[in-house]
Amino acid sequence: MHLSLADFHPAADGETLDTAALQRALDQLAAHGGGRLTVPPGRYRCGTLILSSDSELHLEAGAVLLASRRPEDYQRVETQSEAERSRYALLYACGQRNLTISGKGRIDGDGEVWFAAERDDQGYRQPQPHRPRIIVFEACEQVTLEGFSIVQAPMWTVHLVSCRHVHIDHLTIDNAMTMPNTDALDIDSCEAVFVSNSYFSAADDAICIKTTAKPAALRRPARQITISNCLLRSYSCAFKIGSETFDDIEDVTVTHCTLFDSNRGIGILSRDGGTMRRLLFSHLTFVCRHAPPCHWGKADPLFVSVRPRDPAVQPGRVEQLQFTHASGTAEGAINLHAARPGDIRNVLIADVQLRQVVSRQSGQGEYDIRPPCNPEAPTGMGMDNAYKCDPATGEAFGVERYPHGLPALFARGVEDLRWRELAVERPEPLPPGWSAERFVVD
Repeated sequence: MHLSLADFHPAADGETLDTAALQRALDQLAAHGGGRLTVPPGRYRCGTLILSSDSELHLEAGAVLLASRRPEDYQRVETQSEAERSRYALLYACGQRNLTISGKGRIDGDGEVWFAAERDDQGYRQPQPHRPRIIVFEACEQVTLEGFSIVQAPMWTVHLVSCRHVHIDHLTIDNAMTMPNTDALDIDSCEAVFVSNSYFSAADDAICIKTTAKPAALRRPARQITISNCLLRSYSCAFKIGSETFDDIEDVTVTHCTLFDSNRGIGILSRDGGTMRRLLFSHLTFVCRHAPPCHWGKADPLFVSVRPRDPAVQPGRVEQLQFTHASGTAEGAINLHAARPGDIRNVLIADVQLRQVVSRQSGQGEYDIRPPCNPEAPTGMGMDNAYKCDPATGEAFGVERYPHGLPALFARGVEDLRWRELAVERPEPLPPGWSAERFVVD
């Protein structure tokens, strides 16, 4: 079945709420066993929309879905998963099969209205509670996202939860670099995921693989995930695994990607019990720069960290990790950091060219092991551990100095670490606060 939204007489003026017209069209598709709903050029303001199996939402060039600015327009359904204490979503599906969003159109999250206008002294814009995610698919199969753009998301942008057989191609997500918690793509407990030829830019993580705490029916490992030929930009991690790691994450391949303007290139953070294994990163270019201090990281090309979030829960190991055929510039160092010796093991770094440069911002020579570190919220999530400062130092809890100055590679508690053809270019003479030793292994 092929429907056009024009037949349902939306206002398409960008101000009048068109949720009812859009949902009627989607429901008619569902009643006839599926098909395609084409959204023609125009501006369609809407709240939560629910998608069904065997349906395609096709956004023609010039079509814009505008997210409602009112929290009450997202109360039709609550997601099973929670993100930053919110269960709201703009486009939602649960337990559905063969779902597609396609076209050359755009989804605009109208994110500015959900944040304070000014940044605080840590560079953080305080958000309103209960911001909506743009796309949340839970326990769905055969998901395709292709061709369209999402801009100005107020929260996590695309959150795929416990989905199987996901294909993402030529997707653009371009969020404001001043809005926190606006991850571009979150792959949460998903299996058989392919992401290619896409552009992701956000103040928070560009792509993040995680296994969050959620209802038992949605708990499962994340596995068999391939990312290729993408441009990634982030004030946090361009590509991240964690920090929510309640179940295993394995068989992840990231190749032929460009990571730029990022506080971290690759970040792997184990905190909550799940083991990570067989993680391959190859043929990458990177530029890592210091971001405002509310963001985790210190311009690390590769950061691997295993430490508890909850003192009663031992974090899972990170093992069988490769970082090879990479080249780039960084204001920080490669950092592998296990609180318990041996929790990072079997690591290969090979054929890497790293040029370290002087930063114009403060903080060079420091490393960042957040989260969690705030002693007032030792198991806290989100803002409790994002930028709370230690009054004794003025630095965020969890930000510490390298013991002998900034090296090129720092490893603590790592077992079976091997590197070869790791070429490092550094300023001459070395700036104050830099380590004379390029490679420091504790």
